[in-house]
Amino acid sequence: MRESHAGRAPWMWMLGFAAVFVALVIPAIVAGGGGTSQANDMMDYHSIEIRRIETQWPTPDLRDAFTTTTPGFHLLLAGLAKLGCSPLALRMIAALAGFAAWLIAWRLAAAWCGAARATLLIAPMAVSPYVLGSAIWLTTDAVALALGAATMGLALVGWRRSRDAWATAVLGAGTVLVRQIMLWCIVPGVLRAWMDGGSLPTRVRGVARVALPAVACVVAFFLLWGGSMPPRFQPFHQAVWNPAAITFALAMMGACGIFLLPWIWTRLNRAMRRGALVAAVIGVAMAAVPSSDYRKVLPPDAQRVGTRTEKTWGPTAPHVVKGAGEVGRWGGPLWDAAKAAPVVAGRSTLLVGLAGLGAAVLTGLWSLADRAGRGRSAGMLLFAMAGMVAAQCLNAQTFERYFDPWVLLSIGWLAAMATPHARERSLSVGMLLLAAAQIGMSMAVVLRPAFTGPALGNW
Repeated sequence: MRESHAGRAPWMWMLGFAAVFVALVIPAIVAGGGGTSQANDMMDYHSIEIRRIETQWPTPDLRDAFTTTTPGFHLLLAGLAKLGCSPLALRMIAALAGFAAWLIAWRLAAAWCGAARATLLIAPMAVSPYVLGSAIWLTTDAVALALGAATMGLALVGWRRSRDAWATAVLGAGTVLVRQIMLWCIVPGVLRAWMDGGSLPTRVRGVARVALPAVACVVAFFLLWGGSMPPRFQPFHQAVWNPAAITFALAMMGACGIFLLPWIWTRLNRAMRRGALVAAVIGVAMAAVPSSDYRKVLPPDAQRVGTRTEKTWGPTAPHVVKGAGEVGRWGGPLWDAAKAAPVVAGRSTLLVGLAGLGAAVLTGLWSLADRAGRGRSAGMLLFAMAGMVAAQCLNAQTFERYFDPWVLLSIGWLAAMATPHARERSLSVGMLLLAAAQIGMSMAVVLRPAFTGPALGNW
């Protein structure tokens, strides 16, 4: 059974979202500007990969890829290009993934708290510069967000019938065929299959049914590439262990969750507050262990050969990029703030402090969701987020874009689980301020360059 029932999604809400999305994204695509990291990724990697697959169609070499990710999305777009779709048409089609991410995130939140409040809770994620940017410039971020949210969402609202388990398995496989690192999205489905499975053999079969398709896809590409990503990118991204991801994920949660802290704190009882304070101490202790000072790492020269910006990155520092185990801590406004903040023994005081706050926010949101009868769903979501962090610990580059959409989505969903009925003014104010901060950044670093940045031209 599903944990809550919110009725059918009102079509008027969906039409309103479509109008807002079109107004924000389509003119920016047509304007044709660039100059952002996502625009560079589109031109330097994704467009090259789509063209490469198109020219090799129908038997592309999937080992010699020009992107860090599995090729599912690129295969689809290359097939459309082979049918005659122009680069502009491909960007328009790819942008639909961003709209799908909006709808999926909102529909799941609405199942817990209703359509109107879900709109407010999902707004910060929807207007995040990383979500809007991935819709305007063709990358895999938006489609992975949509597929990953759908994969988790089916399990978080509960199995309605056995076909939901099969749907979760298919969506999980689709997710990792777009971005292999997102295997963690099947965690809620695996937990749900285990908890709702009955006898031990039934549970094992349920877990296998949910997990095996996605796991098989990841294993197949690992064997094909001889690592967690195509060989070209292994010296830059593949790491043995990068614990800075733990600090940064908690700090991101703190930086975004601070807008909700007044609402969370006033709703917690004394025991819950003690738990949140204990979590804050643990979060600070965990964040203080790995190095978290700013460290910019450039790709090796071999990775840039054939890209549009091959000669504009500057020379690679040979003592920085040496292979597996080297880590980069840069890429995003939070890292820029950490760069300017005091550093003690290689630890960013800003990130460590925010990590403690993030742990408190997560604990507080789970406590409120549990009190509202959604503790199991909230716990499964937190386990999935822990899986996300563990996966990012295997990536040598701790870019903010890997964390921001998922942190904002988890905040929105946890708040939705915690507020089934009552109207909370402080929650509304906090989410509006968080959304305002996100749209402000989007206007500065996404929308403005889309209209005024250097023309990208055709692929």
